Amino acid sequence: MFKQDGAKISDQFLWESYRSGDPAAYTMLIKNYFNPLFRYGIRFIDDDDFVKDCIQDVFLSLWNSRANIGPAASVKSYLFKALRMRIFREKSKWGVAEVLDENYTFMIEFNIENKLIEEQSSEETRLKIINALNLLPKRQKEVLYLRFYESLDHDRIAQVMGVNKQSVYNLLHDAIGHLRKVWFQEVILLLTLCLKNS
Repeated sequence: MFKQDGAKISDQFLWESYRSGDPAAYTMLIKNYFNPLFRYGIRFIDDDDFVKDCIQDVFLSLWNSRANIGPAASVKSYLFKALRMRIFREKSKWGVAEVLDENYTFMIEFNIENKLIEEQSSEETRLKIINALNLLPKRQKEVLYLRFYESLDHDRIAQVMGVNKQSVYNLLHDAIGHLRKVWFQEVILLLTLCLKNS
């Protein structure tokens, strides 16, 4: 990333420089965000080439329309939303009839379980949590991913997913409530087994 007297240059500085036509800032935005965008995009469709093409299209469109693009309160959420929209716009290439906001999938093969249970090393527990995450509805999985893996706040998640802030709160509340319920059941089961064996 650009350095200025040893300090990291902010996304906002890069964004404004890119908007002014600075190719180095544009290149740095691509370098900084390609991998996070790929990790997000691959959750919707398991096709590396398709997701890479969509990311390339997003950045090409950004460069071609830089004179008309305004400031971004959050560069990350702006780019995530642009990729999400591009993927769904290109859904005819998925090979299946998908309906935006209703039937899309969101794969949970990311390492969010590590964020949620950083100090837990038990493979059995890890697998149970992954299974619990996989039982969540697609929107709850996506909101957990954006919150815990990408560290977006509620406003930014709402922007990316195209929903209102209250919907984000509701999705997070329901997802965490479900995970707590599953976790609570596991703890009760373990306690019951321990009591029986004592």
